[in-house]
Amino acid sequence: MSDVNYRWVDGPTATESDWSKIEDILASRGWMSLNRNTSRVLIAERDGVMAFHVFQLVPFCGPLFVPPSMRGTGVAEELADKMLGFLTDIQARGWLVTAESQHAAKLCEERGMERVQSPVYVMVNPGGVEV
Repeated sequence: MSDVNYRWVDGPTATESDWSKIEDILASRGWMSLNRNTSRVLIAERDGVMAFHVFQLVPFCGPLFVPPSMRGTGVAEELADKMLGFLTDIQARGWLVTAESQHAAKLCEERGMERVQSPVYVMVNPGGVEV
């Protein structure tokens, strides 16, 4: 589409006008506000209408591992509570968790997290880089 203008906007250097438009769209959709310091936005504009795709760093909690000998002792619950306390203390705007067991899902739900209904995708080791 040749009549569409594409440009990148870095959170820390974005104009207040650009940032306000982006945040207004996010709020209208019920989406999490961006962390301005850790976001970069690819904007597409045509006739004063804005579309965008965001690259952002969102805290991810996991994996949670408790060896069999410590399961059922409250260690998993305490780890979850301490992580929640940390995220609250640093005023994280949100975070993601993958619940790779029924117990992990229960821990998330007991702490007020919502299950994502949208498909979530992952790209692991793009380009086949050996680590």
